[in-house]
Amino acid sequence: MIISSLDLINNLNIKKSAVTVGKFDGIHRGHELLINRIRELKNEGYTSVVCMINMNKPGILGSDERISYLKSLGIDHIVMLEFTEEFAKQSPESFIREFLKDKLNAAKVVVGRDFRFGHNREGDITVLKEIGGKYDIDCEFYAKLTVDGKVVSSTEIRAALERGDMEEVEKLLGRPYKLTGEVVHGRHLGSTIGFPTINVLPEASKLLPKFGVYASRIDVRGREYRGITNIGIKPTVGGETASAETYIFDFNEDIYGENVTVVPERFIREEKRFPGVEELKKQIENDMKECRY
Repeated sequence: MIISSLDLINNLNIKKSAVTVGKFDGIHRGHELLINRIRELKNEGYTSVVCMINMNKPGILGSDERISYLKSLGIDHIVMLEFTEEFAKQSPESFIREFLKDKLNAAKVVVGRDFRFGHNREGDITVLKEIGGKYDIDCEFYAKLTVDGKVVSSTEIRAALERGDMEEVEKLLGRPYKLTGEVVHGRHLGSTIGFPTINVLPEASKLLPKFGVYASRIDVRGREYRGITNIGIKPTVGGETASAETYIFDFNEDIYGENVTVVPERFIREEKRFPGVEELKKQIENDMKECRY
């Protein structure tokens, strides 16, 4: 169940819950340690609850993606916490007593060792353990996960996205970065120059990688294809809205209105403005050669 309003939580009748709290903007490998732990606790009679703090800025996963992924993991309840002024001003004890205990009936809280909460981030794991104990809340704390000597964090993943380093993104995220959405009509310029493309508009709440051209993998109707994807605004033809435009190799089916998934795997070059369509066509031909190998 997805709870968008805290008022609705009172109707859940949770006897005892195992809760994890965080931004979870990417649900990366470190986040999954916490989530998997509360899933394990379901076997001991706990109700699993993930509380996601919405910071109102693009995330490594879009809002809908995060919810869909958590549902696929079998989480009982997903609570979206809006980072409002009122929320930010809560004292640590108020957050523990009024939210964790009174609304969620938390008996177990699982968070990272760097977890901070409450007004001016006054609460840390020491405060959580001390005040939580007053309300019969047991706490578990996890250290940062490292992969190949690098700390797994949303900050590192965001930096890798900004570089277009999709291999690093996948390593830290624990799965490929994906752009999923409905195929929409564009200007059909690709068809006129011999490269018919599909256009996918990512969630507005999703952080895009560095604008440019990528060798990509595309899932269409459960089948996998290879292709070339331009992520950005297509400056040569006066684009304004960021999209993922993909030419799929050896594919000529009509899939407008269908959902597809594009996985940008390898950065080829930066997006740039060409003098005209003919120059763009020649560059696409070169890009295709680069992507096929």
